[in-house]
Amino acid sequence: MIFYVGTYTRLGGPGIAVCSLSGNRLSLLGSELISDPTYVILSDDRQFLYSVSSDPAESETSGAVAAYHIEGSRLVPMSRRGTGGAGPCHLCLSADGRFLYVANYHGGSLAVFPVTASGAGEKIQFIQHQGRSIHPERQQGPHVHQVSFLPGTHLLAVVDLGLDAVLTYAQDCATGLLRQVGRLDCVPGSGPRHLAYGLNDIAYLADELGNKINVLRPQGQSFVRVQTLPTLPENWTGDSFCAAVRYIGRKVFVSNRGHNSLAVFDVLDDGQLQPAGVFPTGGGFPRDFFPLPDGQILVAHQAGDVSLLCQNSSNEWVRAADPLPIPGAVCICPVGP
Repeated sequence: MIFYVGTYTRLGGPGIAVCSLSGNRLSLLGSELISDPTYVILSDDRQFLYSVSSDPAESETSGAVAAYHIEGSRLVPMSRRGTGGAGPCHLCLSADGRFLYVANYHGGSLAVFPVTASGAGEKIQFIQHQGRSIHPERQQGPHVHQVSFLPGTHLLAVVDLGLDAVLTYAQDCATGLLRQVGRLDCVPGSGPRHLAYGLNDIAYLADELGNKINVLRPQGQSFVRVQTLPTLPENWTGDSFCAAVRYIGRKVFVSNRGHNSLAVFDVLDDGQLQPAGVFPTGGGFPRDFFPLPDGQILVAHQAGDVSLLCQNSSNEWVRAADPLPIPGAVCICPVGP
Protein backbone atom coordinates (compact mmCIF):
# COMPACT_ATOMS: atom_id res chain seq x y z
CA MET A 1 0.00 0.00 0.00
CA ILE A 2 1.19 3.49 -0.88
CA PHE A 3 0.46 6.38 1.46
CA TYR A 4 1.50 10.00 1.84
CA VAL A 5 2.66 11.76 4.99
CA GLY A 6 2.31 15.50 5.43
CA THR A 7 5.05 17.03 7.57
CA TYR A 8 6.31 20.18 9.23
CA THR A 9 9.43 21.13 7.31
CA ARG A 10 10.17 23.63 10.08
CA LEU A 11 10.62 20.56 12.33
CA GLY A 12 12.93 18.84 9.83
CA GLY A 13 10.30 17.07 7.74
CA PRO A 14 11.01 16.26 4.07
CA GLY A 15 7.83 17.91 2.75
CA ILE A 16 5.29 15.42 1.37
CA ALA A 17 6.72 11.98 2.09
CA VAL A 18 5.79 9.13 -0.27
CA CYS A 19 5.71 5.91 1.76
CA SER A 20 4.78 2.25 1.40
CA LEU A 21 3.48 -0.48 3.66
CA SER A 22 4.30 -4.03 2.55
CA GLY A 23 3.40 -6.69 5.08
CA ASN A 24 4.55 -5.05 8.29
CA ARG A 25 7.40 -3.12 6.69
CA LEU A 26 7.25 0.66 6.39
CA SER A 27 9.45 2.34 3.77
CA LEU A 28 10.13 5.85 2.52
CA LEU A 29 10.01 5.88 -1.30
CA GLY A 30 10.68 9.56 -1.88
CA SER A 31 9.43 13.05 -1.08
CA GLU A 32 8.34 16.32 -2.63
CA LEU A 33 9.76 19.39 -0.92
CA ILE A 34 7.18 22.04 -0.09
CA SER A 35 7.04 24.23 3.01
CA ASP A 36 4.93 22.77 5.83
CA PRO A 37 2.48 20.54 3.92
CA THR A 38 0.57 19.74 7.09
CA TYR A 39 -2.54 18.37 5.38
CA VAL A 40 -2.85 16.56 2.06
CA ILE A 41 -5.82 14.99 0.25
CA LEU A 42 -6.40 13.02 -2.94
CA SER A 43 -8.91 13.42 -5.73
CA ASP A 44 -11.51 10.64 -5.94
CA ASP A 45 -9.73 9.08 -8.93
CA ARG A 46 -6.40 9.09 -7.04
CA GLN A 47 -4.74 10.97 -9.92
CA PHE A 48 -4.15 14.26 -8.11
CA LEU A 49 -2.92 15.36 -4.70
CA TYR A 50 -3.69 18.70 -3.06
CA SER A 51 -1.66 20.12 -0.18
CA VAL A 52 -1.67 23.15 2.07
CA SER A 53 1.60 25.02 2.55
CA SER A 54 2.85 27.69 4.95
CA ASP A 55 5.74 30.10 4.65
CA PRO A 56 7.86 29.82 7.81
CA ALA A 57 7.72 33.63 8.08
CA GLU A 58 3.91 33.35 8.41
CA SER A 59 2.90 36.75 7.17
CA GLU A 60 -0.83 37.47 7.14
CA THR A 61 -1.17 36.20 3.57
CA SER A 62 1.61 33.61 3.42
CA GLY A 63 -0.59 30.52 3.06
CA ALA A 64 -0.82 28.54 -0.16
CA VAL A 65 -2.45 25.49 -1.70
CA ALA A 66 -0.56 23.30 -4.16
CA ALA A 67 -1.73 20.68 -6.66
CA TYR A 68 0.24 17.69 -7.99
CA HIS A 69 -0.29 15.04 -10.62
CA ILE A 70 0.52 11.55 -9.34
CA GLU A 71 2.83 9.56 -11.61
CA GLY A 72 3.71 6.32 -9.86
CA SER A 73 5.61 7.29 -6.73
CA ARG A 74 6.35 10.77 -8.12
CA LEU A 75 4.43 13.97 -7.47
CA VAL A 76 4.55 16.33 -10.44
CA PRO A 77 3.82 19.98 -9.47
CA MET A 78 0.89 21.56 -11.30
CA SER A 79 -0.09 24.76 -9.48
CA ARG A 80 0.42 26.84 -6.35
CA ARG A 81 -2.07 29.49 -5.25
CA GLY A 82 -2.15 31.88 -2.32
CA THR A 83 -5.00 31.28 0.13
CA GLY A 84 -5.26 34.90 1.24
CA GLY A 85 -4.51 33.95 4.85
CA ALA A 86 -1.81 32.36 6.99
CA GLY A 87 -1.33 28.88 8.39
CA PRO A 88 -3.63 26.85 6.12
CA CYS A 89 -4.28 23.58 7.94
CA HIS A 90 -7.06 21.68 6.16
CA LEU A 91 -8.74 21.37 2.78
CA CYS A 92 -11.45 19.42 0.99
CA LEU A 93 -12.97 18.98 -2.46
CA SER A 94 -16.61 19.35 -3.39
CA ALA A 95 -18.40 16.08 -4.14
CA ASP A 96 -18.11 16.67 -7.90
CA GLY A 97 -14.41 17.56 -7.61
CA ARG A 98 -14.92 20.95 -9.28
CA PHE A 99 -14.04 23.16 -6.29
CA LEU A 100 -11.43 23.18 -3.53
CA TYR A 101 -12.00 24.65 -0.06
CA VAL A 102 -9.13 25.62 2.27
CA ALA A 103 -9.10 26.50 5.98
CA ASN A 104 -6.65 29.20 7.15
CA TYR A 105 -5.94 28.69 10.84
CA HIS A 106 -4.11 31.93 11.58
CA GLY A 107 -6.53 34.81 11.24
CA GLY A 108 -9.50 32.46 10.84
CA SER A 109 -10.61 32.43 7.22
CA LEU A 110 -11.49 30.11 4.35
CA ALA A 111 -10.80 30.30 0.62
CA VAL A 112 -12.50 28.78 -2.43
CA PHE A 113 -10.74 27.71 -5.64
CA PRO A 114 -11.98 26.20 -8.89
CA VAL A 115 -10.29 22.95 -9.94
CA THR A 116 -8.94 23.15 -13.48
CA ALA A 117 -7.00 20.88 -15.81
CA SER A 118 -3.81 22.55 -14.57
CA GLY A 119 -4.56 22.28 -10.85
CA ALA A 120 -6.20 24.90 -8.64
CA GLY A 121 -7.32 28.06 -10.40
CA GLU A 122 -7.34 31.60 -9.05
CA LYS A 123 -9.18 32.09 -5.75
CA ILE A 124 -12.86 32.96 -6.32
CA GLN A 125 -13.99 33.61 -2.71
CA PHE A 126 -12.43 34.56 0.61
CA ILE A 127 -14.45 34.51 3.84
CA GLN A 128 -13.07 36.11 7.01
CA HIS A 129 -14.48 35.00 10.36
CA GLN A 130 -14.85 37.52 13.19
CA GLY A 131 -14.94 37.15 16.98
CA ARG A 132 -13.20 35.32 19.81
CA SER A 133 -13.86 33.09 22.81
CA ILE A 134 -12.61 32.74 26.35
CA HIS A 135 -9.21 31.01 26.23
CA PRO A 136 -6.65 33.77 26.95
CA GLU A 137 -4.03 32.43 24.52
CA ARG A 138 -5.69 30.18 21.95
CA GLN A 139 -8.94 32.07 21.36
CA GLN A 140 -8.04 35.73 20.95
CA GLY A 141 -9.52 35.55 17.45
CA PRO A 142 -11.00 33.09 14.95
CA HIS A 143 -9.01 29.98 13.97
CA VAL A 144 -10.59 27.91 11.20
CA HIS A 145 -9.34 24.34 11.66
CA GLN A 146 -11.33 22.14 9.31
CA VAL A 147 -13.60 22.29 6.27
CA SER A 148 -15.73 19.29 5.25
CA PHE A 149 -18.96 18.61 3.41
CA LEU A 150 -21.77 16.83 5.21
CA PRO A 151 -22.08 13.54 3.30
CA GLY A 152 -24.62 13.65 0.51
CA THR A 153 -25.24 17.39 0.83
CA HIS A 154 -23.94 20.72 -0.40
CA LEU A 155 -23.46 21.98 3.17
CA LEU A 156 -19.88 22.78 4.17
CA ALA A 157 -19.11 22.47 7.89
CA VAL A 158 -16.40 24.88 9.02
CA VAL A 159 -14.92 24.15 12.45
CA ASP A 160 -13.53 27.28 14.15
CA LEU A 161 -11.44 26.60 17.25
CA GLY A 162 -11.10 30.31 18.08
CA LEU A 163 -14.84 30.98 18.01
CA ASP A 164 -15.90 27.74 19.74
CA ALA A 165 -18.27 27.17 16.84
CA VAL A 166 -19.13 25.01 13.86
CA LEU A 167 -20.48 27.19 11.05
CA THR A 168 -22.34 25.75 8.08
CA TYR A 169 -22.26 27.21 4.59
CA ALA A 170 -24.49 26.35 1.64
CA GLN A 171 -22.55 25.78 -1.57
CA ASP A 172 -23.85 27.07 -4.88
CA CYS A 173 -23.31 23.97 -7.02
CA ALA A 174 -22.81 25.96 -10.21
CA THR A 175 -20.36 28.59 -8.95
CA GLY A 176 -18.84 26.91 -5.88
CA LEU A 177 -19.50 30.03 -3.81
CA LEU A 178 -20.60 29.83 -0.18
CA ARG A 179 -23.13 31.60 2.03
CA GLN A 180 -23.51 31.02 5.77
CA VAL A 181 -26.75 29.31 6.76
CA GLY A 182 -26.16 27.90 10.26
CA ARG A 183 -24.03 27.85 13.38
CA LEU A 184 -23.53 25.54 16.36
CA ASP A 185 -22.04 27.28 19.39
CA CYS A 186 -19.87 24.88 21.40
CA VAL A 187 -18.97 24.89 25.10
CA PRO A 188 -16.90 28.05 25.76
CA GLY A 189 -13.21 27.21 25.86
CA SER A 190 -13.68 23.74 24.35
CA GLY A 191 -11.78 24.60 21.15
CA PRO A 192 -13.48 22.39 18.53
CA ARG A 193 -10.98 21.03 16.00
CA HIS A 194 -12.19 18.27 13.65
CA LEU A 195 -15.40 16.51 12.59
CA ALA A 196 -15.86 12.94 11.38
CA TYR A 197 -19.08 11.54 9.91
CA GLY A 198 -20.80 8.29 10.79
CA LEU A 199 -24.03 6.59 9.79
CA ASN A 200 -27.47 8.21 9.62
CA ASP A 201 -26.09 11.76 9.36
CA ILE A 202 -24.41 11.59 12.78
CA ALA A 203 -21.22 13.65 13.20
CA TYR A 204 -18.46 13.34 15.79
CA LEU A 205 -16.66 16.52 16.90
CA ALA A 206 -13.31 16.45 18.73
CA ASP A 207 -12.55 19.33 21.11
CA GLU A 208 -8.83 20.15 21.10
CA LEU A 209 -8.81 22.26 24.25
CA GLY A 210 -11.54 20.42 26.15
CA ASN A 211 -10.28 16.89 25.34
CA LYS A 212 -13.81 15.73 24.61
CA ILE A 213 -15.68 13.95 21.82
CA ASN A 214 -19.16 15.22 20.98
CA VAL A 215 -21.97 13.43 19.17
CA LEU A 216 -23.88 15.80 16.86
CA ARG A 217 -27.16 15.32 15.06
CA PRO A 218 -28.19 17.49 12.11
CA GLN A 219 -30.87 20.03 12.91
CA GLY A 220 -32.05 22.11 9.99
CA GLN A 221 -28.89 23.46 8.37
CA SER A 222 -26.77 23.07 11.52
CA PHE A 223 -26.27 20.56 14.35
CA VAL A 224 -27.41 19.86 17.89
CA ARG A 225 -25.12 18.22 20.44
CA VAL A 226 -26.57 15.07 22.05
CA GLN A 227 -23.61 13.56 23.92
CA THR A 228 -20.16 14.58 25.21
CA LEU A 229 -17.50 12.20 26.56
CA PRO A 230 -13.87 12.66 27.69
CA THR A 231 -11.04 11.24 25.56
CA LEU A 232 -8.57 11.00 28.45
CA PRO A 233 -8.47 8.71 31.48
CA GLU A 234 -10.18 10.19 34.52
CA ASN A 235 -6.96 10.42 36.57
CA TRP A 236 -4.85 12.14 33.86
CA THR A 237 -3.49 15.50 35.06
CA GLY A 238 -0.92 16.46 32.41
CA ASP A 239 -1.28 18.63 29.33
CA SER A 240 -2.89 17.00 26.33
CA PHE A 241 -4.81 18.13 23.25
CA CYS A 242 -7.14 16.21 20.96
CA ALA A 243 -6.16 16.12 17.30
CA ALA A 244 -7.65 13.76 14.70
CA VAL A 245 -10.98 11.96 14.85
CA ARG A 246 -11.94 9.04 12.57
CA TYR A 247 -15.06 6.91 12.16
CA ILE A 248 -14.18 3.40 10.97
CA GLY A 249 -16.24 0.22 11.23
CA ARG A 250 -18.71 1.37 13.90
CA LYS A 251 -15.91 2.74 16.03
CA VAL A 252 -14.71 6.28 16.64
CA PHE A 253 -11.01 6.93 17.29
CA VAL A 254 -9.53 10.18 18.67
CA SER A 255 -5.82 10.98 19.07
CA ASN A 256 -4.52 12.59 22.27
CA ARG A 257 -1.34 14.66 21.89
CA GLY A 258 0.46 14.82 25.23
CA HIS A 259 -1.14 11.73 26.71
CA ASN A 260 0.17 10.11 23.49
CA SER A 261 -2.73 7.77 23.00
CA LEU A 262 -5.79 6.89 20.97
CA ALA A 263 -9.20 6.88 22.63
CA VAL A 264 -11.61 4.31 21.17
CA PHE A 265 -15.40 4.39 21.34
CA ASP A 266 -17.95 1.83 20.20
CA VAL A 267 -20.81 3.31 18.17
CA LEU A 268 -24.24 2.27 19.45
CA ASP A 269 -27.30 1.74 17.27
CA ASP A 270 -28.50 5.32 17.87
CA GLY A 271 -25.09 6.76 16.94
CA GLN A 272 -24.09 7.61 20.49
CA LEU A 273 -20.79 6.40 21.91
CA GLN A 274 -19.62 3.96 24.54
CA PRO A 275 -15.99 4.19 25.76
CA ALA A 276 -13.91 1.18 24.68
CA GLY A 277 -10.52 2.13 26.10
CA VAL A 278 -7.52 4.41 25.73
CA PHE A 279 -4.24 2.93 24.52
CA PRO A 280 -0.74 4.32 23.98
CA THR A 281 0.51 4.85 20.44
CA GLY A 282 4.16 4.23 21.34
CA GLY A 283 5.35 7.62 20.06
CA GLY A 284 5.23 11.29 20.85
CA PHE A 285 2.45 13.71 19.94
CA PRO A 286 0.19 11.53 17.73
CA ARG A 287 -1.22 14.15 15.35
CA ASP A 288 -3.00 11.97 12.77
CA PHE A 289 -3.76 8.29 12.19
CA PHE A 290 -5.59 5.99 9.83
CA PRO A 291 -7.19 2.64 10.75
CA LEU A 292 -6.59 0.04 8.00
CA PRO A 293 -9.08 -2.61 6.81
CA ASP A 294 -7.06 -5.40 8.45
CA GLY A 295 -7.42 -3.80 11.89
CA GLN A 296 -3.97 -2.22 12.03
CA ILE A 297 -3.50 1.52 12.48
CA LEU A 298 -0.97 3.91 10.92
CA VAL A 299 -0.06 6.77 13.26
CA ALA A 300 1.81 9.99 12.41
CA HIS A 301 3.76 11.18 15.45
CA GLN A 302 4.74 14.84 15.23
CA ALA A 303 7.70 14.03 17.49
CA GLY A 304 9.36 12.13 14.66
CA ASP A 305 7.96 8.91 13.19
CA VAL A 306 5.17 6.95 11.56
CA SER A 307 4.17 3.79 13.41
CA LEU A 308 2.11 0.73 12.52
CA LEU A 309 0.03 -0.59 15.43
CA CYS A 310 -1.75 -3.91 15.82
CA GLN A 311 -3.45 -5.83 18.61
CA ASN A 312 -1.54 -8.70 20.18
CA SER A 313 -2.99 -11.89 21.69
CA SER A 314 -3.81 -9.98 24.88
CA ASN A 315 -5.73 -7.35 22.88
CA GLU A 316 -3.07 -4.78 23.71
CA TRP A 317 -2.09 -2.32 21.00
CA VAL A 318 1.61 -2.62 20.14
CA ARG A 319 3.93 -1.61 17.33
CA ALA A 320 3.73 -4.18 14.55
CA ALA A 321 6.99 -3.07 12.94
CA ASP A 322 9.92 -0.75 13.40
CA PRO A 323 8.71 2.84 13.15
CA LEU A 324 9.56 4.85 10.05
CA PRO A 325 11.57 7.93 11.07
CA ILE A 326 9.94 11.03 9.56
CA PRO A 327 10.48 14.29 11.47
CA GLY A 328 7.40 16.42 11.99
CA ALA A 329 4.92 13.81 10.68
CA VAL A 330 1.40 15.21 11.05
CA CYS A 331 -0.91 13.78 8.34
CA ILE A 332 -1.60 10.29 6.98
CA CYS A 333 -3.16 10.03 3.49
CA PRO A 334 -3.51 6.45 2.15
CA VAL A 335 -3.69 5.80 -1.61
CA GLY A 336 -4.37 2.07 -1.73
CA PRO A 337 -2.61 -1.04 -3.05
